[in-house]
Amino acid sequence: MAPSGLQARILEFISERLRARSAPPTLREIAARFGLPAASSAAHHVRKLEEAGLLKRRAGVSRGLAPAQDPFLLPILGRAAAGSGVIAQEDAEGSLEVGGELARGAEYLLRIKGDSMVGAGIMEGDLVQVRRQEHAQDGEIVVALVGEEAVVKRLRRGAGGAELRSENPAYAPISGEFRILGKVVGLIRRYGG
Repeated sequence: MAPSGLQARILEFISERLRARSAPPTLREIAARFGLPAASSAAHHVRKLEEAGLLKRRAGVSRGLAPAQDPFLLPILGRAAAGSGVIAQEDAEGSLEVGGELARGAEYLLRIKGDSMVGAGIMEGDLVQVRRQEHAQDGEIVVALVGEEAVVKRLRRGAGGAELRSENPAYAPISGEFRILGKVVGLIRRYGG
C-alpha cells in the first residue's frame, strides 16, 4: 500500500532528521512539524508507514524510528592529511552508501593520508565521517583548513588561543591561522584487500 502524501512527507522528515542530527524525531515533534492535533495523530501515520513496510521502530525507544530502506549516499571528498603535505581535493573521488544509524549526521567522508592521528585510532586509508560546522568544542576532532591543506586534528583551546594537535608525538601542534571546516563524527575502516 502506497503512503498518503502526508505519510510520504513524514517519512522524508524522519530521514532528514536522521541525516541532520543522527536521531529521528519523536511523535510529538512529528505532530508539531505537520500541524497535527496530537502525538496520537502522528502515531497513527507512523503505524500506517510501519504496516506498509516503509518504517521500522526499535521497541522501547522514544527516538527509535528509521526508514526501512535508509541508505545515505555520502560523497568521499578527496584526502585529508593526518600528517603533512597533502592537499584535500574538493572533487569527489566517489561515494559510499551507509545506513542511517551509521551515517551519524555526517555530510561527507574524507580519506585519511598519514599517521598523525594514530593515537586516536585514525589510520591511513580510513574514511572519517564529517559534519560541516565552523565551530567545535575543546578536545573534539576536527577537519581544519591550514593554508590550502585540509588536516584532521584534535582542537585544543587554552589561554594562548586555539591550536590543532596530532595524536602522534612525532608531530608538533599547529597554531596560528586555521579555519574549522567540520567535526569528525565517525570512522569507517576497511580490513583486508
